[in-house]
Amino acid sequence: MAAQIGGVLEPPGALPVIVEDDAFIGGNCGVYEGVLVESRAVLAPGVILTGGTPVYDLVRKAIYRKTAEAPLTIPTGAVVVPGSRPATVTFAANHDISLYTPVIVKYRDEKTDASTMLEQALR
Repeated sequence: MAAQIGGVLEPPGALPVIVEDDAFIGGNCGVYEGVLVESRAVLAPGVILTGGTPVYDLVRKAIYRKTAEAPLTIPTGAVVVPGSRPATVTFAANHDISLYTPVIVKYRDEKTDASTMLEQALR
């Protein structure tokens, strides 16, 4: 399974991608400019993160975004899965259109560690 990790060289001052130690990046993930994935975070297969992507944390009831001073940061030990949210403009609501959004559903625990260890053993 493939995953894409995209950094930047230009323009100066652009925010790179940083993936810290022991983070787990699942298949078909994309992590692009302006994202920091902190240690032990888990990105489930299919998660796409960019500097412009808001991430919804169901556990801490927070929304994470990139700012002018800092990248989008996925907290230490967060488990991120692909999700969706309803589009709110009238046309979209009338047609039941949803938008992709990554969602933090839990923080890493023993069950998560066992799953990621199995994945690593299979490789």
